Amino acid sequence: MKKKNILIIGIIILLIVIAVILSMVLNKKELDYPDDENTLYSVKFDNIKLRFERYDYALGQNQIVGVQKSTNYGKDYEDITKEGITVSMEPKFIFFNEKFGFAVKKPNNQEENGKYYGMYVTKDGGKTFKLSEITYENPGVEILTIEDVPYYEKNKLKLHCSIYQVKSDGSGYEDVDLYFVTDDEGLTWHLEEEKKEVSLKIKSETLSTKGATFILKNTTDDEYSYGDPYTIEEFKNGNWKEIDTLTGEPQSWNDILYNLKPNEEREININWSFGYGELKRGTYRIVKNDLRKSKSYESRTYTVYAEFEIKYWLEDFDILNW
Repeated sequence: MKKKNILIIGIIILLIVIAVILSMVLNKKELDYPDDENTLYSVKFDNIKLRFERYDYALGQNQIVGVQKSTNYGKDYEDITKEGITVSMEPKFIFFNEKFGFAVKKPNNQEENGKYYGMYVTKDGGKTFKLSEITYENPGVEILTIEDVPYYEKNKLKLHCSIYQVKSDGSGYEDVDLYFVTDDEGLTWHLEEEKKEVSLKIKSETLSTKGATFILKNTTDDEYSYGDPYTIEEFKNGNWKEIDTLTGEPQSWNDILYNLKPNEEREININWSFGYGELKRGTYRIVKNDLRKSKSYESRTYTVYAEFEIKYWLEDFDILNW
């Protein structure tokens, strides 16, 4: 009799566990409604979901888009933009919060009296848009390329652009990166003054979930030394927090120093999968806090950061959905 009761209790517990698992799966699917074929960009803020939706195609290989908003995780949407904006077939979008966002309408922009107008900004969640004005005067340049959407660096909103110009020695042409900053939340942009500093940035088209190549650049008059150590931080709930390694313990490093001369840049290949595993979707930054001036007796160390975003992860693919 006791064995029979134990068996019945075991079956009941098993059924409860199965019911809980099914409930979790169904709730996950309920809160993760897919976008449609006209969705060009979407982002979630808790139960709020915003997306740039294609309304129609336009002449000149353009399209008319607007913002739609959902308050139930993407189940139902309402049109927020009453009068759509025209963008190219290669637009880029970003929302930093429920109100503030940008739409890069076309990557290559023609100069108009030292001004370029290739991007829209919204401060009311997509109800209205205004053209951003980028100021850059260079008689030898007519086209300015907006490389990507605006981004924050050290609490400063920045915009990465580039130009294609004749080399100073006249031997050919070269691509030149330009960085603009704004003092009015994206309405106007001006060229950032180049600072003498040691900086770290990710090399274009090298990012994966397992690692990336970074460029360490020294624009100062001092020589610096650095080693292999680094940590990774993730931006969550408005704060940067160091993520745990696979072992939960700090990584061990070889005792090697490298020199970075004045006005020199070096590539650093980082494979963080050994220490942290593959990174999931999110915003991260590499932190290197071991830089020192080589020819100085001061014990002070300097820290550099390089932010990056993992947009896709293995779980994003339908092969894992069931």
